[in-house]
Amino acid sequence: MYSFAQRSDFKVIDEPLFAHFLKLTGSQRPSRDEALRTMHTDFQSIQQAWNSNGSHVFLKHMANHLEGMNDASFESHHHLFLIRDPQKVIRSFRAHIDQPSSMDLCYSHQWDWLQKCIDKEWPFFVIDSDQLVAQPEACLRKICAFLNVPFEDQMLTWKPGPRSEDGVWAKYWYQRVHASRGWEAPISRNAEAGDVSLDFPELLAEIQPLFRKLQEHITI
Repeated sequence: MYSFAQRSDFKVIDEPLFAHFLKLTGSQRPSRDEALRTMHTDFQSIQQAWNSNGSHVFLKHMANHLEGMNDASFESHHHLFLIRDPQKVIRSFRAHIDQPSSMDLCYSHQWDWLQKCIDKEWPFFVIDSDQLVAQPEACLRKICAFLNVPFEDQMLTWKPGPRSEDGVWAKYWYQRVHASRGWEAPISRNAEAGDVSLDFPELLAEIQPLFRKLQEHITI
């Protein structure tokens, strides 16, 4: 999202379906009350904010936020899937959610939506987050080609700190990106080397096969 926010021809919207998801599912998040107070929960109002005014629109979704959505509303979209190793996702969630569920991690939602794209012949692109971090320019060039837009060098850097497009949840989840100046070389962290399989064996047994299925469709 931050890369596409650097472009003058793109409008970016951070998780526009989040409040809808919270209201529909009752899921708990640190920003739940603020999101429900400040965001639309009905799809018609949400969709009005997608008006591009001549620009492209980059919509950043969590796949589980598509719960209850009408598929036809997304048939004209290009669908970009960013997938990530389940252990890393669990570690990220545990910073704020002690017992993440399969609904929280939404691998089944990603897999189901990918099947929709295949069945309905919607354009889609699958990329692993590790590859994007390791080779940001090469990956972004291929994503831009998929979207039929030229790559721009400014997509690789941004000013540190929050952006106006950030959702109300940014103060809980975006500390690392706010401290960055763009796609920087990853720093090895002991916390990222930990094995969560002993704490979440059943959850990992459920979602790891889905992650492997998603990996089979990686575009690059």
